[in-house]
Amino acid sequence: MKARFAMPIFALGLFVIIIGCSSMDSDTLATIDGKEISMDSFIAKNPPAAFAGKDHAFIDSKVDDFVKQTLFTQVALERGLGENADIQEKKLAAEKRQMLQYVYTKAILDAVISDEYLRELYDQSGTELNARHILLQFEGTSRSRSDRSKPAAMALMEQIKTRLSGGESFADLATEFTDDPSGKNSGGDLGWFGWGKMVGPFQDEAFKLNPGEVSGVVETSFGLHIIKLEAKRELERGTFDEVKSSLKQQAGKEKGQELSQKANLFLENQKQGAGFEVLPDNVHDLFLVFEKSSNKQDPMDKVLKNLNFSAPLFRLSGEGLGSSWIIEELKTIDEGQKPRFSSENQLLSILDQLVTQYLVVSYGYEQNYNQDLEFAEKINALVERYAYEAFIAEEINANLTPSEEELVAFYEKNKADKYMDKKKVQVREVFVKDSLMAVALRKRIDAGELIDNLARRYTERKATKDAGGLLPPFQEGRYGEMGKTAFSLNPGEISGPIKLGNGYSIIRLEDTIPEGAKPYEKVKGRVRTEIMGELREARTNAVFESLKKEHSLKINYSAAYSRFDTVASE
Repeated sequence: MKARFAMPIFALGLFVIIIGCSSMDSDTLATIDGKEISMDSFIAKNPPAAFAGKDHAFIDSKVDDFVKQTLFTQVALERGLGENADIQEKKLAAEKRQMLQYVYTKAILDAVISDEYLRELYDQSGTELNARHILLQFEGTSRSRSDRSKPAAMALMEQIKTRLSGGESFADLATEFTDDPSGKNSGGDLGWFGWGKMVGPFQDEAFKLNPGEVSGVVETSFGLHIIKLEAKRELERGTFDEVKSSLKQQAGKEKGQELSQKANLFLENQKQGAGFEVLPDNVHDLFLVFEKSSNKQDPMDKVLKNLNFSAPLFRLSGEGLGSSWIIEELKTIDEGQKPRFSSENQLLSILDQLVTQYLVVSYGYEQNYNQDLEFAEKINALVERYAYEAFIAEEINANLTPSEEELVAFYEKNKADKYMDKKKVQVREVFVKDSLMAVALRKRIDAGELIDNLARRYTERKATKDAGGLLPPFQEGRYGEMGKTAFSLNPGEISGPIKLGNGYSIIRLEDTIPEGAKPYEKVKGRVRTEIMGELREARTNAVFESLKKEHSLKINYSAAYSRFDTVASE
Protein backbone atom coordinates (compact mmCIF):
# COMPACT_ATOMS: atom_id res chain seq x y z
CA MET A 1 0.00 0.00 0.00
CA LYS A 2 1.49 3.33 -1.05
CA ALA A 3 0.04 5.13 1.97
CA ARG A 4 2.49 3.54 4.40
CA PHE A 5 5.34 5.45 2.74
CA ALA A 6 3.56 8.77 3.24
CA MET A 7 2.22 8.58 6.80
CA PRO A 8 4.57 8.45 9.80
CA ILE A 9 2.49 5.93 11.75
CA PHE A 10 2.63 3.48 8.82
CA ALA A 11 6.35 4.14 8.36
CA LEU A 12 6.84 3.17 12.01
CA GLY A 13 4.77 0.04 11.39
CA LEU A 14 6.94 -0.85 8.41
CA PHE A 15 10.05 -0.46 10.58
CA VAL A 16 8.58 -2.88 13.12
CA ILE A 17 7.68 -5.33 10.36
CA ILE A 18 11.20 -5.25 8.92
CA ILE A 19 12.74 -5.84 12.35
CA GLY A 20 10.24 -8.60 13.01
CA CYS A 21 10.88 -10.42 9.75
CA SER A 22 14.65 -10.46 10.06
CA SER A 23 14.49 -14.06 11.30
CA MET A 24 12.40 -15.27 8.34
CA ASP A 25 14.18 -17.17 5.59
CA SER A 26 13.90 -16.47 1.88
CA ASP A 27 11.23 -19.14 1.42
CA THR A 28 8.82 -17.35 3.78
CA LEU A 29 6.86 -14.36 2.51
CA ALA A 30 5.09 -13.53 5.77
CA THR A 31 3.70 -14.88 9.02
CA ILE A 32 0.26 -14.33 10.55
CA ASP A 33 0.10 -15.25 14.23
CA GLY A 34 3.24 -17.30 13.68
CA LYS A 35 1.77 -19.26 10.77
CA GLU A 36 4.00 -19.08 7.70
CA ILE A 37 2.88 -17.93 4.25
CA SER A 38 5.31 -19.52 1.82
CA MET A 39 6.93 -17.67 -1.03
CA ASP A 40 5.82 -20.52 -3.31
CA SER A 41 2.14 -19.85 -2.52
CA PHE A 42 2.64 -16.20 -3.54
CA ILE A 43 4.46 -17.13 -6.76
CA ALA A 44 1.69 -19.61 -7.66
CA LYS A 45 -0.73 -16.66 -7.83
CA ASN A 46 1.81 -14.13 -9.18
CA PRO A 47 3.88 -15.48 -12.09
CA PRO A 48 7.43 -14.12 -12.09
CA ALA A 49 7.03 -12.87 -15.67
CA ALA A 50 4.54 -10.27 -14.39
CA PHE A 51 7.33 -8.61 -12.39
CA ALA A 52 9.75 -8.10 -15.27
CA GLY A 53 10.79 -4.46 -15.38
CA LYS A 54 8.82 -3.57 -12.22
CA ASP A 55 10.21 -1.67 -9.24
CA HIS A 56 10.02 -2.50 -5.53
CA ALA A 57 6.92 -0.37 -5.05
CA PHE A 58 5.07 -2.63 -7.49
CA ILE A 59 6.30 -5.74 -5.66
CA ASP A 60 5.18 -4.15 -2.36
CA SER A 61 1.66 -3.62 -3.67
CA LYS A 62 1.34 -7.22 -4.87
CA VAL A 63 2.73 -8.62 -1.63
CA ASP A 64 0.39 -6.41 0.43
CA ASP A 65 -2.63 -7.51 -1.61
CA PHE A 66 -1.72 -11.18 -1.18
CA VAL A 67 -1.10 -10.91 2.56
CA LYS A 68 -4.30 -8.90 2.99
CA GLN A 69 -6.32 -11.58 1.20
CA THR A 70 -4.65 -14.31 3.25
CA LEU A 71 -5.45 -12.50 6.51
CA PHE A 72 -9.06 -11.92 5.47
CA THR A 73 -9.39 -15.60 4.55
CA GLN A 74 -7.95 -16.70 7.90
CA VAL A 75 -10.36 -14.47 9.80
CA ALA A 76 -13.28 -15.67 7.66
CA LEU A 77 -12.51 -19.29 8.53
CA GLU A 78 -12.05 -18.44 12.22
CA ARG A 79 -15.52 -16.89 12.19
CA GLY A 80 -16.99 -20.06 10.70
CA LEU A 81 -17.95 -18.52 7.36
CA GLY A 82 -16.69 -21.65 5.61
CA GLU A 83 -19.32 -23.69 7.44
CA ASN A 84 -22.45 -21.77 6.47
CA ALA A 85 -25.12 -23.57 4.45
CA ASP A 86 -24.50 -21.66 1.23
CA ILE A 87 -20.79 -22.45 1.19
CA GLN A 88 -21.34 -26.08 2.15
CA GLU A 89 -23.70 -26.40 -0.81
CA LYS A 90 -21.06 -24.86 -3.07
CA LYS A 91 -18.49 -27.24 -1.57
CA LEU A 92 -20.67 -30.25 -2.34
CA ALA A 93 -21.10 -29.09 -5.94
CA ALA A 94 -17.35 -28.55 -6.26
CA GLU A 95 -16.63 -32.00 -4.80
CA LYS A 96 -18.89 -33.60 -7.41
CA ARG A 97 -17.17 -31.76 -10.25
CA GLN A 98 -13.77 -32.60 -8.84
CA MET A 99 -14.74 -36.25 -8.30
CA LEU A 100 -15.88 -36.66 -11.91
CA GLN A 101 -12.47 -35.49 -13.12
CA TYR A 102 -10.65 -37.50 -10.47
CA VAL A 103 -12.42 -40.76 -11.39
CA TYR A 104 -11.61 -40.16 -15.06
CA THR A 105 -7.95 -39.62 -14.19
CA LYS A 106 -7.65 -42.61 -11.84
CA ALA A 107 -9.88 -45.20 -13.52
CA ILE A 108 -9.34 -44.33 -17.19
CA LEU A 109 -6.45 -41.98 -17.91
CA ASP A 110 -3.96 -43.70 -15.59
CA ALA A 111 -5.08 -47.12 -16.84
CA VAL A 112 -4.44 -46.23 -20.48
CA ILE A 113 -1.44 -43.93 -20.01
CA SER A 114 1.00 -45.62 -17.67
CA ASP A 115 4.13 -44.08 -16.17
CA GLU A 116 6.15 -46.43 -18.37
CA TYR A 117 4.49 -45.00 -21.47
CA LEU A 118 5.08 -41.44 -20.23
CA ARG A 119 8.73 -42.29 -19.57
CA GLU A 120 9.02 -43.50 -23.17
CA LEU A 121 7.45 -40.26 -24.37
CA TYR A 122 9.86 -38.30 -22.21
CA ASP A 123 12.85 -40.10 -23.72
CA GLN A 124 11.56 -39.36 -27.24
CA SER A 125 10.58 -35.75 -26.50
CA GLY A 126 14.21 -34.74 -26.05
CA THR A 127 14.81 -34.80 -29.80
CA GLU A 128 13.52 -32.66 -32.67
CA LEU A 129 13.81 -33.44 -36.37
CA ASN A 130 14.03 -31.27 -39.47
CA ALA A 131 12.69 -33.17 -42.46
CA ARG A 132 11.17 -32.97 -45.92
CA HIS A 133 8.58 -35.28 -47.41
CA ILE A 134 6.80 -36.05 -50.65
CA LEU A 135 3.11 -36.95 -50.25
CA LEU A 136 1.07 -38.75 -52.89
CA GLN A 137 -2.64 -38.98 -52.14
CA PHE A 138 -5.14 -41.35 -53.72
CA GLU A 139 -8.89 -41.87 -53.59
CA GLY A 140 -10.13 -42.44 -50.04
CA THR A 141 -7.24 -40.87 -48.13
CA SER A 142 -7.88 -38.13 -45.60
CA ARG A 143 -8.49 -34.68 -47.18
CA SER A 144 -7.68 -36.15 -50.58
CA ARG A 145 -8.46 -34.20 -53.73
CA SER A 146 -6.80 -36.77 -55.95
CA ASP A 147 -8.68 -39.18 -58.22
CA ARG A 148 -5.68 -41.50 -58.70
CA SER A 149 -5.92 -45.09 -57.43
CA LYS A 150 -3.62 -46.52 -54.77
CA PRO A 151 -1.74 -48.70 -57.32
CA ALA A 152 -1.24 -45.62 -59.51
CA ALA A 153 0.15 -43.73 -56.48
CA MET A 154 2.51 -46.61 -55.73
CA ALA A 155 3.72 -46.71 -59.35
CA LEU A 156 4.39 -42.96 -59.33
CA MET A 157 6.22 -43.26 -56.03
CA GLU A 158 8.53 -45.90 -57.59
CA GLN A 159 9.34 -43.47 -60.41
CA ILE A 160 10.19 -40.76 -57.83
CA LYS A 161 12.47 -43.18 -55.95
CA THR A 162 14.25 -44.05 -59.22
CA ARG A 163 14.87 -40.38 -59.93
CA LEU A 164 16.14 -39.87 -56.39
CA SER A 165 18.54 -42.78 -56.86
CA GLY A 166 19.72 -41.08 -60.04
CA GLY A 167 20.84 -38.06 -58.02
CA GLU A 168 17.96 -35.63 -58.50
CA SER A 169 17.23 -33.18 -55.69
CA PHE A 170 14.64 -34.29 -53.10
CA ALA A 171 13.43 -30.68 -52.78
CA ASP A 172 12.96 -30.34 -56.56
CA LEU A 173 11.01 -33.60 -56.76
CA ALA A 174 8.84 -32.54 -53.80
CA THR A 175 8.03 -29.28 -55.55
CA GLU A 176 7.12 -31.22 -58.69
CA PHE A 177 5.07 -34.07 -57.18
CA THR A 178 3.94 -33.55 -53.57
CA ASP A 179 0.21 -33.26 -52.84
CA ASP A 180 0.93 -31.46 -49.56
CA PRO A 181 -0.09 -27.81 -50.28
CA SER A 182 2.20 -26.43 -47.57
CA GLY A 183 5.23 -28.17 -49.11
CA LYS A 184 4.59 -27.34 -52.75
CA ASN A 185 6.57 -24.09 -52.65
CA SER A 186 9.12 -25.17 -50.03
CA GLY A 187 10.47 -28.39 -51.48
CA GLY A 188 8.42 -30.46 -49.01
CA ASP A 189 10.02 -28.75 -45.99
CA LEU A 190 8.29 -29.65 -42.70
CA GLY A 191 10.50 -27.51 -40.48
CA TRP A 192 11.41 -28.70 -36.98
CA PHE A 193 9.04 -31.04 -35.16
CA GLY A 194 9.11 -33.24 -32.08
CA TRP A 195 7.59 -36.58 -31.11
CA GLY A 196 3.80 -36.52 -31.12
CA LYS A 197 3.46 -33.86 -33.81
CA MET A 198 3.15 -36.19 -36.79
CA VAL A 199 0.81 -39.08 -37.53
CA GLY A 200 2.00 -42.40 -36.04
CA PRO A 201 3.57 -44.37 -38.95
CA PHE A 202 5.19 -41.18 -40.29
CA GLN A 203 6.89 -40.26 -37.02
CA ASP A 204 7.93 -43.87 -36.32
CA GLU A 205 9.83 -43.96 -39.61
CA ALA A 206 11.20 -40.40 -39.37
CA PHE A 207 12.73 -40.96 -35.94
CA LYS A 208 14.58 -44.05 -37.20
CA LEU A 209 16.44 -42.07 -39.86
CA ASN A 210 19.86 -40.47 -39.61
CA PRO A 211 20.48 -37.02 -41.13
CA GLY A 212 20.75 -37.28 -44.92
CA GLU A 213 18.87 -40.62 -45.13
CA VAL A 214 15.70 -41.14 -47.19
CA SER A 215 12.99 -43.54 -46.06
CA GLY A 216 11.12 -46.15 -48.01
CA VAL A 217 7.46 -45.62 -48.85
CA VAL A 218 5.39 -44.97 -45.71
CA GLU A 219 1.60 -45.24 -45.79
CA THR A 220 -0.57 -43.13 -43.45
CA SER A 221 -4.21 -42.05 -43.46
CA PHE A 222 -3.12 -39.10 -45.66
CA GLY A 223 -1.52 -41.23 -48.39
CA LEU A 224 1.99 -42.40 -49.36
CA HIS A 225 5.11 -40.59 -48.15
CA ILE A 226 8.84 -40.58 -48.74
CA ILE A 227 10.77 -38.80 -45.97
CA LYS A 228 14.22 -37.24 -46.03
CA LEU A 229 15.76 -36.35 -42.65
CA GLU A 230 17.75 -33.11 -42.95
CA ALA A 231 18.91 -32.65 -39.35
CA LYS A 232 18.39 -33.75 -35.75
CA ARG A 233 18.90 -31.80 -32.52
CA GLU A 234 18.66 -32.42 -28.79
CA LEU A 235 16.44 -30.15 -26.66
CA GLU A 236 16.83 -28.71 -23.21
CA ARG A 237 13.91 -29.68 -20.96
CA GLY A 238 12.90 -30.19 -17.35
CA THR A 239 13.09 -33.42 -15.39
CA PHE A 240 10.52 -36.16 -15.94
CA ASP A 241 8.54 -35.11 -12.87
CA GLU A 242 8.56 -31.45 -14.00
CA VAL A 243 7.11 -32.17 -17.45
CA LYS A 244 4.98 -35.22 -16.56
CA SER A 245 1.74 -33.26 -16.58
CA SER A 246 2.31 -31.85 -20.08
CA LEU A 247 3.41 -35.28 -21.32
CA LYS A 248 0.13 -36.74 -20.05
CA GLN A 249 -1.80 -34.09 -22.00
CA GLN A 250 0.16 -34.96 -25.15
CA ALA A 251 -0.44 -38.68 -24.59
CA GLY A 252 -4.14 -38.02 -24.10
CA LYS A 253 -4.32 -36.57 -27.62
CA GLU A 254 -2.41 -39.47 -29.12
CA LYS A 255 -4.55 -42.07 -27.35
CA GLY A 256 -7.87 -40.26 -27.68
CA GLN A 257 -9.69 -43.17 -29.30
CA GLU A 258 -8.42 -45.71 -26.76
CA LEU A 259 -9.39 -43.39 -23.88
CA SER A 260 -12.87 -42.93 -25.33
CA GLN A 261 -13.37 -46.70 -25.61
CA LYS A 262 -12.10 -47.25 -22.07
CA ALA A 263 -14.39 -44.51 -20.72
CA ASN A 264 -17.47 -45.90 -22.50
CA LEU A 265 -16.76 -49.40 -21.19
CA PHE A 266 -16.26 -48.07 -17.65
CA LEU A 267 -19.56 -46.16 -17.73
CA GLU A 268 -21.48 -49.14 -19.09
CA ASN A 269 -20.01 -51.35 -16.36
CA GLN A 270 -21.10 -48.85 -13.70
CA LYS A 271 -24.68 -48.75 -15.03
CA GLN A 272 -24.91 -52.52 -15.33
CA GLY A 273 -23.43 -53.05 -11.88
CA ALA A 274 -26.02 -50.71 -10.36
CA GLY A 275 -28.88 -52.35 -12.27
CA PHE A 276 -29.83 -49.09 -13.98
CA GLU A 277 -33.07 -49.59 -15.87
CA VAL A 278 -35.23 -46.89 -17.48
CA LEU A 279 -39.01 -47.30 -17.17
CA PRO A 280 -40.03 -46.09 -20.66
CA ASP A 281 -43.79 -46.20 -20.12
CA ASN A 282 -43.56 -43.93 -17.09
CA VAL A 283 -41.14 -41.57 -18.89
CA HIS A 284 -43.65 -41.38 -21.75
CA ASP A 285 -46.49 -40.60 -19.32
CA LEU A 286 -44.40 -37.85 -17.72
CA PHE A 287 -43.73 -36.30 -21.11
CA LEU A 288 -47.45 -36.31 -21.96
CA VAL A 289 -48.15 -34.38 -18.73
CA PHE A 290 -45.25 -32.05 -19.56
CA GLU A 291 -46.69 -31.37 -23.03
CA LYS A 292 -49.90 -30.06 -21.47
CA SER A 293 -48.11 -27.83 -18.94
CA SER A 294 -47.46 -24.10 -19.26
CA ASN A 295 -43.87 -23.92 -17.96
CA LYS A 296 -41.99 -25.80 -20.70
CA GLN A 297 -39.10 -23.31 -20.88
CA ASP A 298 -38.12 -23.62 -17.19
CA PRO A 299 -35.14 -25.64 -15.87
CA MET A 300 -35.85 -29.34 -15.37
CA ASP A 301 -36.06 -29.26 -11.56
CA LYS A 302 -38.63 -26.44 -11.61
CA VAL A 303 -40.65 -28.26 -14.27
CA LEU A 304 -40.71 -31.46 -12.21
CA LYS A 305 -41.73 -29.61 -9.05
CA ASN A 306 -44.70 -28.07 -10.85
CA LEU A 307 -45.75 -31.30 -12.57
CA ASN A 308 -45.72 -33.25 -9.27
CA PHE A 309 -45.34 -36.55 -11.18
CA SER A 310 -44.84 -39.28 -8.57
CA ALA A 311 -44.36 -42.46 -10.65
CA PRO A 312 -40.78 -43.83 -10.82
CA LEU A 313 -38.85 -43.12 -14.02
CA PHE A 314 -36.02 -45.64 -13.56
CA ARG A 315 -34.67 -48.31 -11.24
CA LEU A 316 -31.30 -48.22 -9.51
CA SER A 317 -30.18 -51.16 -7.35
CA GLY A 318 -33.77 -52.41 -7.51
CA GLU A 319 -35.28 -49.14 -6.19
CA GLY A 320 -37.73 -47.11 -8.23
CA LEU A 321 -36.65 -43.44 -8.45
CA GLY A 322 -38.07 -40.44 -10.22
CA SER A 323 -38.78 -36.72 -9.95
CA SER A 324 -37.70 -36.27 -6.32
CA TRP A 325 -34.35 -37.92 -7.00
CA ILE A 326 -33.73 -35.74 -10.07
CA ILE A 327 -34.67 -32.53 -8.20
CA GLU A 328 -32.21 -33.42 -5.44
CA GLU A 329 -29.41 -34.15 -7.93
CA LEU A 330 -29.94 -30.82 -9.69
CA LYS A 331 -29.54 -28.83 -6.45
CA THR A 332 -25.78 -28.75 -6.87
CA ILE A 333 -25.87 -27.52 -10.48
CA ASP A 334 -25.62 -23.79 -11.18
CA GLU A 335 -28.92 -22.25 -12.21
CA GLY A 336 -27.70 -21.31 -15.67
CA GLN A 337 -26.36 -24.85 -16.27
CA LYS A 338 -29.49 -26.78 -15.31
CA PRO A 339 -30.85 -28.90 -18.18
CA ARG A 340 -34.03 -28.23 -20.10
CA PHE A 341 -35.89 -30.58 -22.41
CA SER A 342 -38.46 -30.26 -25.18
CA SER A 343 -38.69 -33.83 -26.46
CA GLU A 344 -39.00 -37.31 -24.96
CA ASN A 345 -35.57 -38.26 -26.35
CA GLN A 346 -34.00 -35.25 -24.66
CA LEU A 347 -35.65 -36.28 -21.39
CA LEU A 348 -34.25 -39.81 -21.70
CA SER A 349 -30.78 -38.46 -22.55
CA ILE A 350 -30.72 -36.12 -19.54
CA LEU A 351 -31.91 -38.93 -17.29
CA ASP A 352 -29.09 -41.17 -18.51
CA GLN A 353 -26.51 -38.40 -17.98
CA LEU A 354 -27.67 -37.63 -14.44
CA VAL A 355 -27.62 -41.28 -13.38
CA THR A 356 -24.25 -41.85 -15.02
CA GLN A 357 -22.78 -38.81 -13.24
CA TYR A 358 -24.24 -40.02 -9.93
CA LEU A 359 -22.72 -43.48 -10.37
CA VAL A 360 -19.28 -42.09 -11.29
CA VAL A 361 -19.25 -39.81 -8.24
CA SER A 362 -20.43 -42.67 -6.02
CA TYR A 363 -17.63 -44.86 -7.40
CA GLY A 364 -15.10 -42.18 -6.47
CA TYR A 365 -16.30 -42.01 -2.88
CA GLU A 366 -16.31 -45.82 -2.65
CA GLN A 367 -12.66 -45.76 -3.75
CA ASN A 368 -11.96 -43.06 -1.09
CA TYR A 369 -10.57 -40.70 -3.71
CA ASN A 370 -11.88 -37.81 -1.59
CA GLN A 371 -9.26 -38.73 1.02
CA ASP A 372 -6.38 -38.27 -1.40
CA LEU A 373 -4.23 -35.30 -0.41
CA GLU A 374 -4.43 -33.66 -3.86
CA PHE A 375 -8.24 -33.94 -3.90
CA ALA A 376 -8.59 -32.57 -0.36
CA GLU A 377 -6.23 -29.66 -1.04
CA LYS A 378 -8.25 -28.53 -4.06
CA ILE A 379 -11.53 -28.65 -2.16
CA ASN A 380 -10.03 -26.85 0.85
CA ALA A 381 -8.70 -24.14 -1.45
CA LEU A 382 -12.20 -23.66 -2.88
CA VAL A 383 -13.76 -23.45 0.59
CA GLU A 384 -11.17 -20.83 1.54
CA ARG A 385 -12.06 -18.83 -1.57
CA TYR A 386 -15.77 -19.05 -0.83
CA ALA A 387 -15.15 -18.00 2.80
CA TYR A 388 -13.05 -15.03 1.62
CA GLU A 389 -15.82 -13.97 -0.77
CA ALA A 390 -18.35 -14.19 2.07
CA PHE A 391 -16.06 -12.06 4.28
CA ILE A 392 -15.77 -9.41 1.55
CA ALA A 393 -19.55 -9.41 1.12
CA GLU A 394 -20.11 -8.91 4.86
CA GLU A 395 -17.25 -6.59 5.81
CA ILE A 396 -16.50 -4.62 2.65
CA ASN A 397 -19.48 -4.57 0.29
CA ALA A 398 -22.39 -4.53 2.75
CA ASN A 399 -24.30 -1.21 2.83
CA LEU A 400 -21.79 0.35 0.45
CA THR A 401 -24.34 2.30 -1.58
CA PRO A 402 -23.57 6.00 -2.11
CA SER A 403 -26.47 8.45 -1.94
CA GLU A 404 -27.45 10.69 -4.84
CA GLU A 405 -25.90 13.63 -3.00
CA GLU A 406 -22.60 11.75 -2.66
CA LEU A 407 -22.63 10.85 -6.34
CA VAL A 408 -23.22 14.48 -7.37
CA ALA A 409 -20.53 15.71 -4.99
CA PHE A 410 -18.04 13.16 -6.41
CA TYR A 411 -18.91 14.28 -9.94
CA GLU A 412 -18.43 17.96 -9.12
CA LYS A 413 -15.13 17.29 -7.39
CA ASN A 414 -13.70 15.20 -10.23
CA LYS A 415 -15.37 16.49 -13.39
CA ALA A 416 -12.39 18.60 -14.46
CA ASP A 417 -10.11 15.54 -14.35
CA LYS A 418 -12.40 12.65 -15.20
CA TYR A 419 -15.52 13.77 -17.05
CA MET A 420 -14.48 16.37 -19.63
CA ASP A 421 -15.44 16.32 -23.30
CA LYS A 422 -12.66 17.49 -25.60
CA LYS A 423 -13.26 20.09 -28.28
CA LYS A 424 -15.41 18.72 -31.11
CA VAL A 425 -16.48 19.78 -34.57
CA GLN A 426 -19.57 18.95 -36.58
CA VAL A 427 -19.42 18.82 -40.34
CA ARG A 428 -21.79 18.25 -43.23
CA GLU A 429 -20.29 16.01 -45.89
CA VAL A 430 -20.77 14.65 -49.38
CA PHE A 431 -18.76 11.43 -49.72
CA VAL A 432 -18.30 9.75 -53.12
CA LYS A 433 -15.85 7.14 -54.41
CA ASP A 434 -15.33 8.64 -57.88
CA SER A 435 -12.75 11.49 -58.01
CA LEU A 436 -14.29 13.14 -61.08
CA MET A 437 -17.73 13.09 -59.43
CA ALA A 438 -16.19 14.71 -56.33
CA VAL A 439 -14.67 17.55 -58.40
CA ALA A 440 -17.98 18.11 -60.21
CA LEU A 441 -19.91 18.25 -56.92
CA ARG A 442 -17.49 20.82 -55.49
CA LYS A 443 -18.04 23.03 -58.55
CA ARG A 444 -21.80 22.80 -58.07
CA ILE A 445 -21.46 23.82 -54.41
CA ASP A 446 -19.26 26.77 -55.41
CA ALA A 447 -21.93 27.71 -57.96
CA GLY A 448 -24.50 28.02 -55.17
CA GLU A 449 -26.13 24.59 -54.74
CA LEU A 450 -26.75 23.55 -51.14
CA ILE A 451 -24.40 20.87 -49.80
CA ASP A 452 -27.20 19.20 -47.81
CA ASN A 453 -29.32 18.75 -50.96
CA LEU A 454 -26.37 17.26 -52.84
CA ALA A 455 -25.60 14.96 -49.89
CA ARG A 456 -29.15 13.59 -49.84
CA ARG A 457 -28.82 12.77 -53.53
CA TYR A 458 -25.22 11.71 -54.00
CA THR A 459 -23.41 10.80 -50.75
CA GLU A 460 -22.36 7.18 -50.47
CA ARG A 461 -22.18 7.28 -46.66
CA LYS A 462 -25.60 5.70 -46.08
CA ALA A 463 -25.83 6.56 -42.38
CA THR A 464 -25.88 10.31 -43.10
CA LYS A 465 -27.85 10.36 -46.36
CA ASP A 466 -31.25 11.18 -44.80
CA ALA A 467 -29.67 13.87 -42.58
CA GLY A 468 -28.22 15.71 -45.55
CA GLY A 469 -24.68 14.48 -44.88
CA LEU A 470 -24.57 15.71 -41.24
CA LEU A 471 -21.98 13.73 -39.28
CA PRO A 472 -22.16 13.39 -35.46
CA PRO A 473 -19.71 15.69 -33.62
CA PHE A 474 -16.21 14.21 -33.37
CA GLN A 475 -12.90 14.87 -31.60
CA GLU A 476 -9.46 15.25 -33.11
CA GLY A 477 -8.05 12.01 -34.42
CA ARG A 478 -11.16 10.87 -36.29
CA TYR A 479 -11.57 10.65 -40.09
CA GLY A 480 -7.89 11.03 -41.00
CA GLU A 481 -7.01 13.99 -43.24
CA MET A 482 -10.65 15.07 -43.46
CA GLY A 483 -10.82 15.36 -39.67
CA LYS A 484 -7.62 17.41 -39.56
CA THR A 485 -8.99 19.76 -42.20
CA ALA A 486 -12.30 20.16 -40.34
CA PHE A 487 -10.47 21.42 -37.22
CA SER A 488 -8.72 24.08 -39.33
CA LEU A 489 -11.97 25.58 -40.73
CA ASN A 490 -14.27 28.30 -39.45
CA PRO A 491 -18.03 27.66 -39.31
CA GLY A 492 -19.53 27.92 -42.82
CA GLU A 493 -16.23 27.27 -44.65
CA ILE A 494 -16.08 24.50 -47.25
CA SER A 495 -13.15 22.22 -48.15
CA GLY A 496 -12.49 19.33 -50.49
CA PRO A 497 -12.43 17.04 -52.24
CA ILE A 498 -10.26 15.40 -49.54
CA LYS A 499 -8.98 11.82 -50.03
CA LEU A 500 -10.56 9.64 -47.37
CA GLY A 501 -10.19 5.86 -47.43
CA ASN A 502 -11.57 4.54 -50.71
CA GLY A 503 -13.27 7.81 -51.66
CA TYR A 504 -13.37 11.59 -51.52
CA SER A 505 -15.01 13.91 -49.01
CA ILE A 506 -16.33 17.48 -49.46
CA ILE A 507 -17.16 19.10 -46.13
CA ARG A 508 -18.62 22.25 -44.63
CA LEU A 509 -17.93 23.05 -40.98
CA GLU A 510 -21.30 23.45 -39.27
CA ASP A 511 -20.25 24.08 -35.69
CA THR A 512 -17.37 24.03 -33.22
CA ILE A 513 -18.22 22.61 -29.78
CA PRO A 514 -15.80 23.84 -27.09
CA GLU A 515 -14.31 21.63 -24.40
CA GLY A 516 -16.59 21.16 -21.39
CA ALA A 517 -17.77 18.78 -18.70
CA LYS A 518 -20.03 15.94 -19.75
CA PRO A 519 -23.53 16.21 -18.24
CA TYR A 520 -23.90 14.37 -14.92
CA GLU A 521 -26.74 12.18 -16.18
CA LYS A 522 -24.62 11.03 -19.11
CA VAL A 523 -21.77 9.79 -16.87
CA LYS A 524 -23.76 8.82 -13.76
CA GLY A 525 -23.04 5.09 -14.21
CA ARG A 526 -19.31 5.73 -14.48
CA VAL A 527 -19.43 8.03 -11.44
CA ARG A 528 -21.13 5.28 -9.42
CA THR A 529 -18.53 2.70 -10.49
CA GLU A 530 -15.61 4.96 -9.58
CA ILE A 531 -16.94 6.11 -6.23
CA MET A 532 -17.74 2.50 -5.33
CA GLY A 533 -14.14 1.58 -6.12
CA GLU A 534 -12.84 4.30 -3.81
CA LEU A 535 -15.27 3.37 -1.04
CA ARG A 536 -14.29 -0.31 -1.29
CA GLU A 537 -10.59 0.52 -1.15
CA ALA A 538 -11.07 2.80 1.87
CA ARG A 539 -13.14 0.22 3.74
CA THR A 540 -10.74 -2.59 2.81
CA ASN A 541 -7.80 -0.63 4.20
CA ALA A 542 -9.75 0.26 7.34
CA VAL A 543 -10.68 -3.38 7.98
CA PHE A 544 -7.08 -4.45 7.32
CA GLU A 545 -5.69 -1.88 9.77
CA SER A 546 -8.20 -3.00 12.38
CA LEU A 547 -7.30 -6.69 11.96
CA LYS A 548 -3.57 -5.95 12.14
CA LYS A 549 -4.15 -4.83 15.73
CA GLU A 550 -5.68 -8.19 16.58
CA HIS A 551 -3.16 -10.40 14.77
CA SER A 552 0.62 -10.58 14.73
CA LEU A 553 1.63 -9.80 11.14
CA LYS A 554 5.17 -9.84 9.73
CA ILE A 555 6.02 -9.39 6.05
CA ASN A 556 9.32 -10.38 4.46
CA TYR A 557 9.53 -7.84 1.62
CA SER A 558 13.25 -8.39 1.17
CA ALA A 559 12.68 -12.05 0.23
CA ALA A 560 10.26 -10.96 -2.50
CA TYR A 561 12.75 -8.36 -3.77
CA SER A 562 15.49 -10.96 -3.88
CA ARG A 563 13.36 -13.52 -5.70
CA PHE A 564 12.00 -11.18 -8.37
CA ASP A 565 15.18 -9.17 -8.85
CA THR A 566 16.82 -12.48 -9.72
CA VAL A 567 14.07 -13.23 -12.23
CA ALA A 568 14.50 -9.78 -13.80
CA SER A 569 18.26 -10.23 -14.19
CA GLU A 570 17.78 -13.66 -15.77
